[in-house]
Amino acid sequence: MTTYLALLCDLDGTLADTEPQHCAAWLDVLREKYQLDYDVNWFEQWIGTSDRLVADWLIKEHRLTDSVDEMIGDKQSRFHDLVRISGAGFPGVAEELAKIQQYYPLAIATNSGRGDTDVVVPALGLDQFTDVIVTATDVKNLKPAPDIYLLAAERLSVHAGACIAIEDSKPGGMAAKAAGCYLIGLNDGVDMADEIVYDNAAALARAREILATIYV
Repeated sequence: MTTYLALLCDLDGTLADTEPQHCAAWLDVLREKYQLDYDVNWFEQWIGTSDRLVADWLIKEHRLTDSVDEMIGDKQSRFHDLVRISGAGFPGVAEELAKIQQYYPLAIATNSGRGDTDVVVPALGLDQFTDVIVTATDVKNLKPAPDIYLLAAERLSVHAGACIAIEDSKPGGMAAKAAGCYLIGLNDGVDMADEIVYDNAAALARAREILATIYV
């Protein structure tokens, strides 16, 4: 059986409770700049994907003249402001990360770009737990492709098949499984998960339990 050596964590929705800020930023920009009236239900389909995919869809759907980069820039500026004001972690997550980092390699593997993670990670104090952060900016193919997880494992000098991943979205789960990770899902939408734990801190505690197990 596999002995697991490291933990790879998604960021938004897994370590950072920032999906509300992502949603609010998109809805504010679309309403104020483009007069497009979308709601939370519309945003939910994009959880786990990248801003680039969202912007590309919007521009094509509405035949907008702005470039993808311009739209993303507007959204990210608004998102960063919101995170600095109201960004938060999930209850118990910091305490569990502190326990894990004492004994096991830990990396963040996120579909967010470097510009977002450079704001979110220090704003929520996650930089005290790891400096290995792989983002959409660092790879050619985003989740659900395995690239982000493969690179995160490589930077920890561990084979991805010896890593546990924690994810809150279907694309993220697909990426983790494609990389060969053992997958803990946070909800039933992560339908490829090896197991589901419906609480973020509890999922980290479960990962720590698995990491501490030596199979023979």
